[in-house]
Amino acid sequence: MFKGLMTSVSGVRGIVGEGLTPEVALLWAGGFGTWIEGRKVVLARDSRPTGWMFVHAVKAGLMSAGCDIEDVGVVPTPTGALAVERRGAGGGIIITASHNPQPWNALKFVRPDGRMLTANDFSELEHIVTDGPIRSAAWDKIGRSVDWKGAGEMYLDAALGLGLLDLDRIRRKKLRVAIDCVNGAGSMLYPLLLEALGCEVTSIYCDGSGFFPRSPEPGPENIQELCRCVVTNKCQVGFAVDPDGDRLAAVDETGQPIGEETTLALAILNTLARRPGPVVINSLTSQLICDITRQFEIDCHRSKVGEANVAALMKEVGAVVGGEGNGGVMLAELHLVRDAGVGMALILNEMAAARKPLSIKVAALPQYKMLKTTYPILEFNPQEALDILAERYPYDQVSRTDGVRIANDHGWIQARASNTEPILRIYSEDRDGEQAESALNEMLENIESIVSRLKR
Repeated sequence: MFKGLMTSVSGVRGIVGEGLTPEVALLWAGGFGTWIEGRKVVLARDSRPTGWMFVHAVKAGLMSAGCDIEDVGVVPTPTGALAVERRGAGGGIIITASHNPQPWNALKFVRPDGRMLTANDFSELEHIVTDGPIRSAAWDKIGRSVDWKGAGEMYLDAALGLGLLDLDRIRRKKLRVAIDCVNGAGSMLYPLLLEALGCEVTSIYCDGSGFFPRSPEPGPENIQELCRCVVTNKCQVGFAVDPDGDRLAAVDETGQPIGEETTLALAILNTLARRPGPVVINSLTSQLICDITRQFEIDCHRSKVGEANVAALMKEVGAVVGGEGNGGVMLAELHLVRDAGVGMALILNEMAAARKPLSIKVAALPQYKMLKTTYPILEFNPQEALDILAERYPYDQVSRTDGVRIANDHGWIQARASNTEPILRIYSEDRDGEQAESALNEMLENIESIVSRLKR
């Protein structure tokens, strides 16, 4: 029904003018207004230039369903999600394609409790959109839209009020920090958060224009300008985020990216040292996190990939912290949402307590080699291919929680269909880099032969 549109717990996303159009956005907004039974909605967006067009479409769909709207404007996704909970809304829509390239945009849907929709929630919403009926309010019952400008201040107050943070100690350190917000939604708010934490801040790519000067994912290969900025300005740490400000990557004082997996590890390490409790990560996240939880004799649980899946399991097991290896830190004290601002605060909290530079702290952690690649999903059914793939490995090493995951004593490899792009994602991790590469190549050869067979 929706050609070119990616639909999953991560929302609905597509290339603007192709998979995602104003008509599609209006329909899904009306469906969401129906799903929440006409209650109030918080509307937020990232800074992409196409976002303003979709604001009008989404508002029309929501108002037609009888929903009042609080428009909080351009804010990071975690800020918009927190506003849903704090403002007592029935739900939220955030217009953002997160880490996707410039031509893309998307709608993310938020539950009344501030979490992203679960798989069951999204299935219900999709059924409404596909089969109806969609609410249509009478002329005198349509919703109203008002602007609310307090979301940023609300978020800063909440982040600075975290009990885990030793604000006095962080502020006394007067850490020199560089930040790269890729001209996205965090461009204004995150430098303000760092300044409120007493940091001397150097900002790059923080004009909020929504035009990305680099690839939007904050992977090591994409943040080299930040690395140079850290060295030039003698900063003690650098932070990079994606366009909607929920993913975080850090750079040490030597200008070396530490990787998103290690960024998450540092945030979790700081949390557990002060508030021990269960941890939840997704199935693609580094074994490093499990090594850390073992040090504290704490359970480490793995969920399916996807923020909503991590959040649901965190709630189920009473986790204090969790996240995804893309730098998505989730701290239960504030909310069960990936939050780059919280990640920065926790890492600064760790740095303020340590007497050694960040590079030394990172070097002391268990070291793994993780390799990542993708395979395009074009002319084959990914689920069928994964079913065949699972049969090619020893059954006692295979997990089907999410795609196909094969684990052994020293590493693991996994293939799964992406929630956000028409690709298979293949990850391989091992303490031995050659073993990781060998496992990756073997799986790619298996996938290639399976796909060739399916195309016949």
